[in-house]
Amino acid sequence: MTTVIKTYEEQLIEVQQAISDILTGAQEASYNGQRVKKAELAVLQQREEYLQQKIATKKRGGIKVRGATPV
Repeated sequence: MTTVIKTYEEQLIEVQQAISDILTGAQEASYNGQRVKKAELAVLQQREEYLQQKIATKKRGGIKVRGATPV
C-alpha cells in the first residue's frame, strides 16, 4: 500500500470543493442505505484559512524569525 501525501494546494482545492458542495445543498448524502454528513462548514472554513496561510508562507520562503540575536 502506497501512502500519498497531498500538497497544501491539493488539499485546499478539496476543502474548497467541499465548502462549495455544502453551500449548494450537498451537506448530506446517502450511500448504500447509510446517511453520510460532510464536515461542518465552520470546520472546513478554518481548514481553508490554515491551508491558505501555509501556502502563503511557503511562497514567501518559509519561516521568518524576528528579533533574534545572531550568534
